[in-house]
Amino acid sequence: MKKLFEEDDEGQDRLERARIFVVVIPVVLILLILAFMLIKSRMDQGKEDRDDLQQSIMDYADETNDGQGTDASVPANSLAATTVPSIAPEGDGDKEALASPSSTESPRKTDGADGEGASGTNQSQTQPGKPSSPTPYKEVMTVGKKDYSKITFHKEEQLKDMMAYWADNNQKALNDLVYLDHYIAMSYSLRDTTDFYYYGDTDGNGNPNGKGIAVYADNQYYYGDWKDGARSGNGTWIHYHIHLTENKNDLYTYHQYTGGWAGDLPDGEGSEHYDYDESLLQENTRYVTNLIGSYAKGLVNGEFYLTSIYEDGKNEEWNAQAKNGVWNYQNDTKDKKGNRTVYVDVHDPNNYTWMHPNNNVNIGVPCLLSKNRDKNGVPK
Repeated sequence: MKKLFEEDDEGQDRLERARIFVVVIPVVLILLILAFMLIKSRMDQGKEDRDDLQQSIMDYADETNDGQGTDASVPANSLAATTVPSIAPEGDGDKEALASPSSTESPRKTDGADGEGASGTNQSQTQPGKPSSPTPYKEVMTVGKKDYSKITFHKEEQLKDMMAYWADNNQKALNDLVYLDHYIAMSYSLRDTTDFYYYGDTDGNGNPNGKGIAVYADNQYYYGDWKDGARSGNGTWIHYHIHLTENKNDLYTYHQYTGGWAGDLPDGEGSEHYDYDESLLQENTRYVTNLIGSYAKGLVNGEFYLTSIYEDGKNEEWNAQAKNGVWNYQNDTKDKKGNRTVYVDVHDPNNYTWMHPNNNVNIGVPCLLSKNRDKNGVPK
């Protein structure tokens, strides 16, 4: 009888364990499922937050190239633009190179002069014997794998969207927009001209007046104040160096000027910023990243503070003075090649950046497409 009772107890234990197993395991599974769903929900929410910014931008990406062409004609030839880095000549002083560029239904016509193309104001600053950065204008405007003359764009809608991002100071969204095909196509349609498409406030004659945004050839954009059809007041101009073919030489990804404007040119207090393709930076070469100071008719004119970087991340700070597009020399010192001192190190008064006097002319904001520049890119 004892054995029989023991067997009954064992059976009862097994039954209890089975009941616990049946109850506990589903509960554990449910908890695991809930935990998984919670984690996934948080991950999805994070992804949604990251993607939310891009959603309205990428709405345009689904537009098809339906063969209807653009909603704008290609204007007649006018003024093209180039950009060239400034490289300090070798001498007995500081021998390190310095890469420093020290809406309507039809495009707005400007008074740019005809010519083979206009350089930025620093074209002559390239060290003899060293190749200049190729002009992004000519490279971008050359048809690559994609023919942008066949891509449909809607300038008013596109500029309206861009203006909203610019008003919010959303630089990331702007950078994403300009690389979309229909934005490149919009700028491409203005190639070889200084004309522009505009969206914003106008006067009684329909001329830009107040706050507005414009796109020019070569992926150039301006947002800010206008007066009598010209950039005037305060605003920001950006030149995006977008290449349709492989880029092996152009150092820049974009160049930006923010500050005062008058007569369609930088005028007053302002700053320039240069953003570089880090894969193209060379060792032992100094690259100016920021210039902060005064401008007159697009040229440097007054006190300046500059910053520079090296390929290895080293940073430097400089002071300089300029008048009518010419850097004032820090002293009477010359090296054997005639180079003279133009910038002085903020932290070391005996450290300078050198430049030859022949190159120290028409220093200003390069590349800028404007009706008030001559065919050589020099302000009129």
